[in-house]
Amino acid sequence: MVLHWNASSEWSTGSNIKHPPSLRGYHIGSRMATSRSRRPSPPRLPCDSSRSLGEAFLSGTWGPTPPHWRAIRMSQTQSLLIRVPGREHELVHIEGDGPFLLGRAAENKIVVNDSTVSKKHAEIVLREDGYWIRDLMSKNGTKVNGALIQESRLKPGDQIGLGACQIQFAPEGGDPGSSARVADTKAPGTVQAVPLADLVGTSQSGTNINAIAATGTSPQRMAQFFQGMERLGPALLAHKPMGELFQFIVDLTSDVLHSDRTVLVLRGEDGQELIPKATKQRGRTVGQEIIVSRSIARRAIDDRTAILTSDAQSDARFKEQQSVIRQRIHSAMCVPLWHEDEVLGVLYVDNVAAPIPFEHTDLLILTHIGHLAAVKILETKSFEELQRRKQMEEELKRAANIQQSLLPTGPLHRPPYRVAGKNIPSSDVGGDYFDFIEGEGALLTVCLGDVAGKGMPAALLMTNLHASVRAHVESDGDLPTVMARLNRSIHHAVRGERFITLVLIAIDCSTGEIRYVNAGHNPPFLVHASGQTEKLSVGGLLLGMFPEATYESAAMRMVPEDILVLYSDGVTEARDDADDEFGEERLQAFLRKNRGLAPELLVESLIRTVHEFSSEGKPGDDVTVAVIRCD
Repeated sequence: MVLHWNASSEWSTGSNIKHPPSLRGYHIGSRMATSRSRRPSPPRLPCDSSRSLGEAFLSGTWGPTPPHWRAIRMSQTQSLLIRVPGREHELVHIEGDGPFLLGRAAENKIVVNDSTVSKKHAEIVLREDGYWIRDLMSKNGTKVNGALIQESRLKPGDQIGLGACQIQFAPEGGDPGSSARVADTKAPGTVQAVPLADLVGTSQSGTNINAIAATGTSPQRMAQFFQGMERLGPALLAHKPMGELFQFIVDLTSDVLHSDRTVLVLRGEDGQELIPKATKQRGRTVGQEIIVSRSIARRAIDDRTAILTSDAQSDARFKEQQSVIRQRIHSAMCVPLWHEDEVLGVLYVDNVAAPIPFEHTDLLILTHIGHLAAVKILETKSFEELQRRKQMEEELKRAANIQQSLLPTGPLHRPPYRVAGKNIPSSDVGGDYFDFIEGEGALLTVCLGDVAGKGMPAALLMTNLHASVRAHVESDGDLPTVMARLNRSIHHAVRGERFITLVLIAIDCSTGEIRYVNAGHNPPFLVHASGQTEKLSVGGLLLGMFPEATYESAAMRMVPEDILVLYSDGVTEARDDADDEFGEERLQAFLRKNRGLAPELLVESLIRTVHEFSSEGKPGDDVTVAVIRCD
């Protein structure tokens, strides 16, 4: 059976009725459909009315579901927004397996009356994996998202092209082509403005079933309410992405209350901005902009008040309210999205053309939905924040593994020199860097640097530095030139927002000639066999400060048993419980005492000593050490 909505607002049946062009909303199905004025006979209420609604559906004890309710719930309903050039948009709902014929012919279940559309242009059918559209050898073809198709599975939001006409496929309750905004309109009077405390009493877990039944609610309305709650229950137990949850809430609200227009509005981060997150429109309102009065929304939020007007056009207090008149609002409600002491936003519904006004019962129902929706939104927010944290932790671990893989994996022996190093980041990823670059012949370059800052930005810049240093060192052996080029490229990349300290030491292992350049880094210590120490400070400014900065290098030599130690500021700036720094003097004393150790053992011993010195055994910054020993 096919049900058609005619101009007299009655249900009529038939299979060969052409819908008039002025018709803007109708429902087509193979099972059954209901209007607000004619609903199926309700079953006996299946739960204890003394329990709270939240307890009832969360415990899953609604009782057996009547067969005709199951038919409605299990059917797959979808909507089509039809745009014919020169005509008003039409919203068509399809329900059941189909097939649903689309075309110009009057006998089609969905008539698209345009000369560019074939009489029998295409058909939509329901298969196991959803709705599909198939072209019926039409003259101008059928397109989905701009591509010609023979058949295609339809997804929410798909654009179907029939000649010059466009049809948007969206989930039932999806709101194609509409928008909403919160505006500073003149605040209308209200028929009822009821504090939440008066609606829910002392309960903070939602409206009690008795509160709704006590209003004299008809069995039909109670049946409709329970049908909506039965849909809401599983949704509270299953996770939906936040965007889908917002749309589900407005879909459910619209279905339960048969509102023409429904908007979910959330407060912004500052608590003052009001942001529409999801909308639902039916019938003649499809495609219209929805304007929610800012003053009404703010009153619902600030005063924790549920607001109802029974007939906005006939109420004398609304006669001067142009936004209400322009939108022809007969009845409207606005309730907080609330849980305990927190108000997240509002749920707004109105009826533009329906002659049946909302009642106090509807206000109770909407208030209850507002509470349950807020609980689920808060739960989803917490869940998604937890997922984001987990994802970030996993990404940081992967980044840390990548970062560590760029560093030397073990000591290096290029006679007569042995080199070792290690990096211990203070968090998952860090900004310290060291490398051993083996060049042509007997050349060896040892580098150690420190990117200002911590975390992922510093780690990303360190990764870039690693690649840049290798590229420049391998292409040009002149250290001042290498450092100047690095400085320019880093300045270009960071625009003066971050800086890098870096020391480069180039060793000719065959001749023993060593040159170095220091760009603002902690000066390495050369420790002689006698215990005397020297600082290597020649170089220039930090990298990234000024693009035209220049650098100079200096020469040095190492003899057997000399060690050269490069380190980051995480070593000397480590602090103990008394807030004293490890400092250069303590470092030099440690090096003089332990200079006879093999490079890898000296590195491990120094890092362990710094950790033992530090407050709570953990330095506040990355700790990086590299040691060069001449045998």
